[in-house]
Amino acid sequence: MIQMSYSKANNIFGSIQRGLLGNVTPNLRAVYVQIENETTFHLLFYYNNPPTEDEQELASLVDTEVLADFPSPFFKTDFSVLTLSYPNPIPDVGFCMFYRYEKKYLN
Repeated sequence: MIQMSYSKANNIFGSIQRGLLGNVTPNLRAVYVQIENETTFHLLFYYNNPPTEDEQELASLVDTEVLADFPSPFFKTDFSVLTLSYPNPIPDVGFCMFYRYEKKYLN
C-alpha cells in the first residue's frame, strides 16, 4: 500500500462516492478502489450477473466523473467490470466504496 495523505485519499473516496450516486443498479454487488500511487488508481465493479450494456456504461460514467474531479494531465484512472455471482465472496482488494447487503450462508 502506498503512503498518501488523508486529505488526498478522502478527496478520492468522496469523488467515487459522488460518482456512484444514481449509477448503482440492483445487479451491482460491490465497488472497490485500488490505489497504485499518488496519481493512479483502478476501480473494480463487481456484478452478480453479466452486466448489461447500460450497466457497463454506468461504470464508465463513474470513472469519468471521478477523473473530472482531478483534471491534472498526470492523473490516471481506469476500471474493470467483473461478474462474480452471489454467494461467491467478493475479494478484499483495496478500499470498499460500495457493498450491497447480502445474506451470509451459515454452514
